[in-house]
Amino acid sequence: MKTLTDIKPVIRRKLAQERLENKATSLADQRSVAAREQNSVYVWEFPIRIFHWVNAAAIMILMVTGIYIGHPFITPANNGEAYYNFLMGWVREVHFFTAFVFTANLIFRLYWTFRGNHYAKSQILQKTFWTGLIETVKGYLFLPNHKPHYIGHNPLAQLSYWIFVGVGSVIMVFTGYYLLFQPQPDTIFGKAFAWVIFPFGGSDYTVRSWHHLVAWGFMLFVVIHVYMSIREDWLAKNGTMSSIFTGYKFEPAHRAEEKAQATESPAAAPESAEKITILGIGNALYTDEGLGVAVLPRLQEALKGINDLEFVDGTTEGMQLLGPVEDTQKLIIIDAINAGKEPGTLVTLYKEEIPSFNGIKMSVHQIGFQEVVSAAQLRDRLPEKMVMFGMQPASLELGTEISETAKAAVPYLIEKVRQQIDEWRDA
Repeated sequence: MKTLTDIKPVIRRKLAQERLENKATSLADQRSVAAREQNSVYVWEFPIRIFHWVNAAAIMILMVTGIYIGHPFITPANNGEAYYNFLMGWVREVHFFTAFVFTANLIFRLYWTFRGNHYAKSQILQKTFWTGLIETVKGYLFLPNHKPHYIGHNPLAQLSYWIFVGVGSVIMVFTGYYLLFQPQPDTIFGKAFAWVIFPFGGSDYTVRSWHHLVAWGFMLFVVIHVYMSIREDWLAKNGTMSSIFTGYKFEPAHRAEEKAQATESPAAAPESAEKITILGIGNALYTDEGLGVAVLPRLQEALKGINDLEFVDGTTEGMQLLGPVEDTQKLIIIDAINAGKEPGTLVTLYKEEIPSFNGIKMSVHQIGFQEVVSAAQLRDRLPEKMVMFGMQPASLELGTEISETAKAAVPYLIEKVRQQIDEWRDA
């Protein structure tokens, strides 16, 4: 039987551990919020967000009411009052009113294509659009590619919007108004839309068939659109889903060139081709396992006189690191490496020695980073030069500070990073 004296130390250790975890989580949250505020890009303007949600609501209402008009799935009780038998009439009224809103919304979007920011426009007539489209398709097929990073819609997404939201909407509008005014062919609107029958098969039946077919195409588009948005948000961790509410996406600072283009600032200069990315990875909750994250601020201070350096706090983000890895030609990785050596020993691995997905798992949390290396290699977008500087951990216990052994080796690690930068720059 445990006495109170036996239990008290256990309780104290448990409370101390919880305080430590809460403190570390709070610090991590603060760093995350600060990073997002610093690297937020205003992508979707308020009018674009309004268009998106009005369009989404209109499509859903039109689809439900359209299905009912074609195949009534609710039959009102017949109690003798005409009012209670007017359900089809009310559904048709809602369908027609929503169609007018849908049309006005579409016209507004066309206007905002010329009035809006960089992300509201599409360069579909330019050669770069089509070359980017090919590389984007290759990327989704996991083929070797040179797909650039797009903060807004990539060319494949833009093309899908042109087909469905553009051409599809035009077909729906003209066939829908023809069907609405076809019973009154002698009216102004009846005559205005009388021509629609000829390009769509020459009969009321074929016009109606086109209207139904494109409507189901919209449903297919909606499903794919939602899936791809969730997929992008999950893989890139850039706030794709929340951006359609707030307008902002989270984009690392190394994409400053596109940020400058988005704000159309003539004073903004493009990044140097000699940019070197320093990536620190690790779990800051477990002492030396957080080496890469802990060393990064000291590296920034020690190397602040060197231009064109990018520092990326990768923590344990996994596939989110694919962007920084693929968007640089010179990459230095700081990590805790289990190489079976004495604690505090520095280990250097060059590009060919860094384990890929099927290689040896040398880092204590390298499973996620191996997937990043493998994906970049599969897409033929690994940096031209890569070096990993690691340290054999002395402690992997719970704690937010690296061990004294690791601290003693940090100056040597910083010097090795400096020497590597000088070697690349001299070459």
